[in-house]
Order: sequence, then C-alpha cells, then structure tokens
Amino acid sequence: MSESRPAPNRLDLSTLEMILAVAAISLHDFLLSDALSLPAALKHSMLIYLRSWDLIVSGLEYFVPFVVFILLIVLWLLKRNDRVRSLAMIYLGWVTLRLVLKVMLVLSLIVARQRVLLSVLLKDTVVLWFVIMLLFSIWYWIIDRGGPHARRTAIQQRPDFGFPQQVNAIYGWKDWEPGFWDYVFLGFSGSTQFSFSDSFPLSLPAKFLLMLQATLSILVIVFIASIAAGAIH
Repeated sequence: MSESRPAPNRLDLSTLEMILAVAAISLHDFLLSDALSLPAALKHSMLIYLRSWDLIVSGLEYFVPFVVFILLIVLWLLKRNDRVRSLAMIYLGWVTLRLVLKVMLVLSLIVARQRVLLSVLLKDTVVLWFVIMLLFSIWYWIIDRGGPHARRTAIQQRPDFGFPQQVNAIYGWKDWEPGFWDYVFLGFSGSTQFSFSDSFPLSLPAKFLLMLQATLSILVIVFIASIAAGAIH
C-alpha cells in the first residue's frame, strides 16, 4: 500500500487578508487635509510639545507603512504567520497613537481658534470618525482568539468577545465562526453607541480598546462635530 502524501504547505490566505486590512488603514493619510497632516497648521499654537511630536510623526507617516507592508509580505512568504500578527499589532499601535495625535490637533485648532475652512473641518471630522471605526474593527479582528489564522485552525486561545451565536444555543448557528464583517459591526457599534449592541468584551485588551474607541468617538462626534455645526449658524 502506498503511503499517503502530506498536505501541501500552502501560503495562508487568512494571514494575507490581515496584511491587506492593515495596509488599508494607512490610506486615510491621503484623505486628511494639510491642516491636519502638516505641522504648519500649528505654527501659531502654544502647544510646543504637541507640535514637536507632529513634526516627527509627519516625517514618518509614509515611510513607516511602506516598510511595514514589505516586512509583512516577506514574513507571509516565509510562512511566519505568528510574526505577521505580532508586527501587525505593533503597527496598529503606531496608527492608534497617530490617530490620537490627529484628534488632539483638531481640538487644538478649534480651541486656539485657528482659521480653518469649515468645509475642511467637516471633511476631516468625517474621515477621522471613519478611520476610528475601521481601525478598531481591525484591532478586534486581530486580537480575538489569537487572530484570523488561529481561529481557522485548532490552535485557538480563549475568546476576547462574546458573540450571541457562540454564547447561546441558537438554532441554525451551530459551529458558527465570526468573520471580518462581524468585527466591522463591532467597530461600528463602538463608534456610534460607544458600546457593543449584541456582543460584549471579555478580556482586558478588548475592554481597553473599547474604552479608547468610545473616548475618541465622543471627542469627534460630540465635541468637534458640534462646534463645526455651530459655526454654520
């Protein structure tokens, strides 16, 4: 009897999906206006430390994504899926810090009464809200049970989120597994309701990310948008 051949060692497509999603989060820099991307907008501001950080970050905002994307592709080709996830989480942390800085820049522009076009401010507010939703959706997608690759294999960790299809015995949903758009729904709920509508965070990282997302969303929606809308009247 001939021996059975081992299964071919193919590249993992779920890891490639994660790389593409992480790369897509960098595209928001092309949508934000120069008033938020360049330190010249704060040339009359008294926030010296914030301006110095913006100088450093602005010089790296295009270089870092390019280098990280190349490294992710190389690690994926080498089938180092664990290293891909680790590097992706480090890069998401970098993007999160940059997003917090951009929100602070918008607040400083409003508080300092800088002369910025209302249309520019409204556009940047919408872009910031969308980026917050997408960024934390990817965060939730990557951290839950070890990431998308681990969820499709037998090597899984304890869940970070409690989905109703998994917590309760619902007819027709046996062996259900959350996909990318399920985590996008979590991100959308966190940016609009400042909580999850039908699911709940279980781990400390999930709770911390939800608190950070709710805080940034409140600043963007309640504070920035209300002031921008009030300037119309």
